[in-house]
Amino acid sequence: MQTDKTAPAAMLIGCAAGFSGDRVDAAAPVVQALVALQQPAFLIFETLAERTLALAQLARRDDPEAGYEPLLLELLRPVLADCLAHRIRIVSNFGAANPQGAARAIAALAR
Repeated sequence: MQTDKTAPAAMLIGCAAGFSGDRVDAAAPVVQALVALQQPAFLIFETLAERTLALAQLARRDDPEAGYEPLLLELLRPVLADCLAHRIRIVSNFGAANPQGAARAIAALAR
């Protein structure tokens, strides 16, 4: 049996939000720590639950452009440039009842 003596590269996972309405200032220090470690990294924004999805559906019913995480831009604005520059992948469920709307908002912010 042949064994590979090289250890696999570490993959870092940082949590930036644990619920919709979580602190918008929590992500920046997490991103700075991930950048400093210079390893493949992912930043997680967990912003969806049953209640949140119900509220998103109601928001989208009133405004077809709404229905995604209301703090999306406030959560991403402080960290998106650093994440892009350092290839930190962002994983989230920002979209709720309107994933396309969330994607458009993120793309506009990235531009």
